[in-house]
Amino acid sequence: MDEITWNSWYHRIMDDLGFDKQKDLESTQVLNNLLEKHDNKYDINNLEDIIHNREIYVFGAGPSINKHTTKFNDLKNLENDNKDKINNKDKINNKDKINNKDKINKGYIVISADGATKALLEDNIRPDIIITDLDGHMNEIIECSEKGTVIVVHAHGDNTENVKKYLSQLKNVIGSSQVPDVSKFENIINYGGFTDGDRCIFLANEFKPSKIILCGMDFGTKVTSYSRPNLKNKIENADEIKIKKLKYAEELTNWLIEHGNCNIEFMN
Repeated sequence: MDEITWNSWYHRIMDDLGFDKQKDLESTQVLNNLLEKHDNKYDINNLEDIIHNREIYVFGAGPSINKHTTKFNDLKNLENDNKDKINNKDKINNKDKINNKDKINKGYIVISADGATKALLEDNIRPDIIITDLDGHMNEIIECSEKGTVIVVHAHGDNTENVKKYLSQLKNVIGSSQVPDVSKFENIINYGGFTDGDRCIFLANEFKPSKIILCGMDFGTKVTSYSRPNLKNKIENADEIKIKKLKYAEELTNWLIEHGNCNIEFMN
């Protein structure tokens, strides 16, 4: 999404929700300054190599996420079994051909929205990229960071303290913000999106994948404990602000389905 288009979205959403735009700028500056000294930033240019022309699975933390992590594993196991059969047949015909599962698995990339990471790890799926505003299950996000996952840390008006607290514990970090003009910040990106979930889709779209498949992206009026760790129950009714955020996430996703760089579809 270009800056002019995002500028319109941003001000409409922020005004509707009553959020402080100045605090967004202040938090963005804090993140940018901390990244100046960070020992393990990730080169944004490498994202094109990761994403371009690949299938991207984006996992949000909606009520369908457990069903979708199970289906994802089933699909990938079946796909790899079929490719193994082809490779084994090729090995019989060509002794020099090597069955390389790493190359098979690089045909797709998993991007996780913040707390959805916990659900993915529960099903033995480690995301390649996580987008987080640092209010999800941080132990799991730090664990993935240690194992090589790219962590896109997002700064906004009410998470400045978490940026200060957690950034030093994360590796492979890219800085992100929702302020429209990030050109003044050397270490910050903004490709569009207002919640962690739709930001994942906008990030993927930027680098022209072959397809984006949305998993656990339910929008609606329910929230899970993957998204809100302090919930007493696994699924609860969302509060008024969260419902508005989910509505905007849906609007932005629908905009990108119409205007994006590739086909975007929902996992059944």
